[in-house]
Amino acid sequence: MIRRLFPFVLLSLLVACGDAKDDFDLLRGSLNRDAPRFHPRANALASVRPIPPRLEVGFPSRDLSGVMLLETQRAGTQTWLTADGATITLKGGMLTSAKGFGSGLAGSDIRQSLALVQAGKAGTAERFHSFLNGNDEIELHAYRCEITLQGREEIFVQGLAISALKMEEDCFGADQVFSNTYWLRPNSPEIIQSSQWTGDFLGNLFMKRVPE
Repeated sequence: MIRRLFPFVLLSLLVACGDAKDDFDLLRGSLNRDAPRFHPRANALASVRPIPPRLEVGFPSRDLSGVMLLETQRAGTQTWLTADGATITLKGGMLTSAKGFGSGLAGSDIRQSLALVQAGKAGTAERFHSFLNGNDEIELHAYRCEITLQGREEIFVQGLAISALKMEEDCFGADQVFSNTYWLRPNSPEIIQSSQWTGDFLGNLFMKRVPE
C-alpha cells in the first residue's frame, strides 16, 4: 500500500546546537494523517543526550525536506529514522534502502558502485535493487552503471567551503534510468553529500550530514 506524503516544513538553515526533537519534528507527517506525532522509537531517540547525529534530507521532486536522526550504526552501515518511523539505510554513505516513504527501495546490492566511488575511480558497475510492489511482492531490478569523475566542486560544510570531488553515476535498466551524484571529502573515501535515487515514486533523495 502506498502511503501518502504531506509537505514538510522547508529548511533554509540548520543549526548544530538546536534541540534534536524540534529538528526531528520537521519530518512529522511523512507517512499519513493518522500517524502519531512521534513513533515510539523516534520519541526515545530524540530524547537521547548527547544529541544523535543528524542528516539533512530532501526530495526535490516533491519539494519536501527535513532532518533524520541516526538510529543504529554497525560495520559501516547506518540506519537513519524520521519522526514517524520511516528509515533509510546507508552503507559507506551509499543508499541501500528507503522504507516507509511509499513504494521505495526495499534493498540493494551496491558493492561494485561503492568500491569505485570510494576509490575515486571512473568505471562500470552492476547494481541490483529490490522494490515492494502493490501486491506486497518483491521485484528485483538489475542496472548497468557508468561512473565518471566530474572534477572538483565547492560545497559548504560547517559554513566552510570545501573543494569536494564530484562523481556521477548513470544507471540503465530494462525499464528504468536514473542518476546519482556524490561529493567526497578531499583525499578521503567519505561521501559528505549526495543525491541518490530511491525509485520512481519519489525520485532522488538529497542527503547531507548536519555538523555536530
